[in-house]
Amino acid sequence: MVYCWSCGSPQVQLSEELRDQIEEQMGAQLGAAGPSTLPESHPGRAGHAVAWRGAIQTAALAGAISAGLSLLSFAIAPVSLLSLCWFLSAPIVVLGIYSSKFRQTPITAGFGARLGTLTALAIFFVTATLNTIGLVMERFVLHSANQIADIDTQLNKMFEQLHTNFAAQSQQSAKMLTDMLAVPEFRAGILLASIFLCLLLYLAYSATAGAFAGYLRSRTPRP
Repeated sequence: MVYCWSCGSPQVQLSEELRDQIEEQMGAQLGAAGPSTLPESHPGRAGHAVAWRGAIQTAALAGAISAGLSLLSFAIAPVSLLSLCWFLSAPIVVLGIYSSKFRQTPITAGFGARLGTLTALAIFFVTATLNTIGLVMERFVLHSANQIADIDTQLNKMFEQLHTNFAAQSQQSAKMLTDMLAVPEFRAGILLASIFLCLLLYLAYSATAGAFAGYLRSRTPRP
């Protein structure tokens, strides 16, 4: 006997043959009634559909957790390590939360990859927005000279290293790049390209982690 995971009441199981017969009968009845009376979703397949609203809400929950950790890291620096752990584990945790709330959805590797991508977008958008706001506040409102100076020093060292590498080459293109490194707009473009590259890498990781977790769950029988 199989019991409900929520209320504990006994459940009736239908064989595949009887289920197919019921679906055929319902399809014939709905077809005879006319297209105007057809429901938006087929009753026989409604239990196997993906609840995308729930998936988006679960991914938004991951973004909210990231927002809380990012805000805490502004006041307590060691929390940033906890944020990194959450970034790495979020695709797997979110898939587990969705699977426990929407048990009618079959969990597959493909669905895990899509949910992982949604999770990565939510986390990256929230984190990038909060970090940008934090940098603007520290530079123009709080005037945190020490922290801003550290950031500027790191960026200057990076661009100086690039300038040195390009200057050591004798090609004409290398000299052009050396001159362009002195342009502030070109430096800003490099930083934006770096952020976009980080987004692509995190999307690839999150999709892969979600697909792997979905594959493992698809091979595990669900109660």
